[in-house]
Amino acid sequence: MGKGNTSSFLLGAIIGGASAAVTALLFAPKSGRELRADINQQAESLRETAMDYADIAAEKGTVIRDTATTAADDIRANLRESADNLKVQLNEVSDVASSEYQVAREEVEKAYQDSKETAKDASKEAEAELADGKKQAEKANEKSKTTAQPLKADADKVAKDVKATAKDHKENK
Repeated sequence: MGKGNTSSFLLGAIIGGASAAVTALLFAPKSGRELRADINQQAESLRETAMDYADIAAEKGTVIRDTATTAADDIRANLRESADNLKVQLNEVSDVASSEYQVAREEVEKAYQDSKETAKDASKEAEAELADGKKQAEKANEKSKTTAQPLKADADKVAKDVKATAKDHKENK
């Protein structure tokens, strides 16, 4: 039976028992004194039955309350534990991300310095080739046009990429 059905049944049982007792007493052939004594006895019996049902209902209410309190406490504990676990995981991920960021930043800085040195070296090499005389200078000039320009373009592109990456990292801080 559902909760509402149990209380309706108990109320019906109490009222039905009381009605039956009063009807039986009123139709029984007894004197007034005996009738009053029987009514008092039946009323006392009915009161004790009602008190028994009230005690049962109170006990069940206490059990239900205790069960709900225990369940709520368990849920709170589980939620706290989950929150603590999430905090730990977040801290771990944050630490990993921070170290990964630092490594990437160092690699970008190294690539920038390398590209800068490469550009300087290419420039010095081109100047040395030009100093080797007019004939060799023309050949070197032709050679530097065919090789230095793509290198310079590559170096410029790398320098731009490095600057853009460095700028992105600075903006992401």
